[in-house]
Amino acid sequence: MDVIPETAAVKKTPQMRDGLIMALLYAAALALHLLMTRAATIFNLTPDEYSVTAIAAYLNGLDWSPTVSTGGYYGYFQSLFYVPVFWVTDDPYLRYRLMLAVNGVFVSLIPVIVYWLSRRAFGVKKPAASVFALLCGMYPSYMLLTKFTWNETMCVVLPWIFALLMYKSLGCESAAKKQIFSCLGGLALAAAYAAHGRMLSLVTAGIVLELVVFFSMKRKRVFSFVGFFGGAAVGLVVDKLLKGYFQSALWNVGSGRTSPANTIEKMLGQLFGENGKLTAGRFFETLIGHFFYLFSSTWGFGAVCAVAVIAAIVLYCRRRDRVPETAENGETDPKTLPYIDDKTAVFCWFTLLVMGAAFAVSVLFKCTSSIYDKRMDTTIYGRYTEGFYPVAILCTLILIYKGRLARTHGLAALGLNAAVTGLTQIFTVPVVVNSETFVSAMVLGISHMRYGEPLKALYTQETFVKIYATVLGISVLWAVIALIKQLGKARWAAFCVPLAWLIIWSGSYGYLSYIVPQAKNAQRSADVMTEAMDKLGGEFDVVTLYAMPRDRYVKTQFLYPETKIQVASSVSAYRNLESKTDVVLANNEETPELWIDDLRLIGSLGNAVHIYAASESSREWAAGCGYRLAENGCITYTAAELYVNSRCKKLGHDEYADLDLADSAENNVIISLLNGGAAYTGYMTLQKGSYSFTVYGTDVGGNGVKLTADKGKTELPSEIISDSDGELCAAVTLGEKTENVRFTFTNHSETPIAVDKIVVRRIRQ
Repeated sequence: MDVIPETAAVKKTPQMRDGLIMALLYAAALALHLLMTRAATIFNLTPDEYSVTAIAAYLNGLDWSPTVSTGGYYGYFQSLFYVPVFWVTDDPYLRYRLMLAVNGVFVSLIPVIVYWLSRRAFGVKKPAASVFALLCGMYPSYMLLTKFTWNETMCVVLPWIFALLMYKSLGCESAAKKQIFSCLGGLALAAAYAAHGRMLSLVTAGIVLELVVFFSMKRKRVFSFVGFFGGAAVGLVVDKLLKGYFQSALWNVGSGRTSPANTIEKMLGQLFGENGKLTAGRFFETLIGHFFYLFSSTWGFGAVCAVAVIAAIVLYCRRRDRVPETAENGETDPKTLPYIDDKTAVFCWFTLLVMGAAFAVSVLFKCTSSIYDKRMDTTIYGRYTEGFYPVAILCTLILIYKGRLARTHGLAALGLNAAVTGLTQIFTVPVVVNSETFVSAMVLGISHMRYGEPLKALYTQETFVKIYATVLGISVLWAVIALIKQLGKARWAAFCVPLAWLIIWSGSYGYLSYIVPQAKNAQRSADVMTEAMDKLGGEFDVVTLYAMPRDRYVKTQFLYPETKIQVASSVSAYRNLESKTDVVLANNEETPELWIDDLRLIGSLGNAVHIYAASESSREWAAGCGYRLAENGCITYTAAELYVNSRCKKLGHDEYADLDLADSAENNVIISLLNGGAAYTGYMTLQKGSYSFTVYGTDVGGNGVKLTADKGKTELPSEIISDSDGELCAAVTLGEKTENVRFTFTNHSETPIAVDKIVVRRIRQ
């Protein structure tokens, strides 16, 4: 028996070489994800990110229901993978980054699955399979939208896991193994629906695919019926129970509240309820807008995908039953051979069904939205569908690799792009440009074509012209590549080179222009709340946040997970709270102390945040800390706190003094106003009612006062109700809640005058 020397090289099998390539692909993808995660600070997309992390927190014994319940429900499946993160560290910033690392672990599986499918299911050679894996696995929406803790990671990974299980099942010769893969396939659909209600599209596509293949491919089964439908049924039942549990615990469903926003149940109510918003016009405008986003965000390649996939299915169905014919020279007539093999046909069907279902769900969600006329991204919404675009791209690249892209397909795609451009201009653009705002993350895939425009600038007609020109120009390139006969088997490479460049371009733009700035914005907002909460010194277990933007109060809860954060959106909501807290935090423009007698402002703690003592114990705590307690029922601007113009001087002012402290020398500051000098308050939000603004000082009588709203855009009518040398008082009556109110006092006399303070009070009727 021959002995092989230890130094002899061991010949690698094809499976070993594929395994090495897949390991390298996974490592490269994970490294890139982790590198991009370094820019992260804390979540910024609320309530989407917060609701997902809150479920993980709940499973770790933290009840954030008062803040979670103010937003919609976004699924729980991804939350389950975040649960262990809470065991690792108490640092909220590190927790967030670890959650993003978990995202990277999962989303890095996609290029591996794409490579496996290309090689094992479709017979693509290693170089092409590697390129397909990189293009599809690192598609911009995968790389960008998974840098948040919302449920995009599971929404983009699970379709690929389902496709992998689909082909594992198709290739099974063992009945037992086929049942296992079938059951896992059904459970994958249930998991997708548990990740987000919009993944009903994958559930629908998977079930319809099983039936389409069975009835159109001579009783071929993608999955075993028993295992597949049994797994899906069990999974969906478990999902219903868990969803009900989480919604009850965190969204208060069942205690006088129906299903929260952003659920399929809510969408069905908007479709078929008494006040249903579905109209043919809205549906068509949104459908065209979605096609526009598909074609534009893929640089026109989405139209090539649509033409190639539909043509492949049609030609497959036409030729599948033909008998091969042999010509006189002994060669088989290619027109009588199957257009594509069964495995490729199954993937084409899967692509068509999942894209169609995704479009249907997204269009129905958005065309019935209550903000249809307000948010620009509603009709051209991309987030719900772009996670499926790489599935269509891979399917098309495989068809190109197999030589199944005819020259006419490129021309047809160019015509389709032109047609959608025209329809978008006629039907969808008027809706978009007449809206008031938009969320750039939902249409990030077309932002890089806005040349010279800020990322968050509202869309205009000029914006669309730029996108049209770019997409149609690149569509001409796709048509030219399809027309060049000499490319032959290298056609797939001719398509992949510009695709790779475009993916790198748009991905880099999205990262640098959106992901990085968003992280910085999130940090700034978190710093504001950290400064305010740290002033409390951890003395209070329960805190009420009054009229705060959602991003501030959910960040506060995440940063201080053990503290119970209550939310009151208005004066009436505060009064209706079951239990009052010792301290209340509000934005600095809010004025709850004018309407809620128990509130005493503790100086002006924290940047842009006011803190109020709401009980005797908290007032004693504030006094013990040396903080300055404001007068009850009024807002006092001391001379040190008032804003002034260049015609004023603050006498005795120390810019480094802490104005929150009671013994601060700033209490002795006086403002000297020369002729034309003006002192003015900060911006205030005032409820409906009557208010007085009193200026205290020396020789203040007979001078000018002015009240404005909307940051100076609107002047409010006021009247002088008292006027003396030491005190001037003006009053105003507001018929509705008014924001950004500012009071200005101006010296109209020839001699200097002095101002000690300005006090705002509510005039009680």
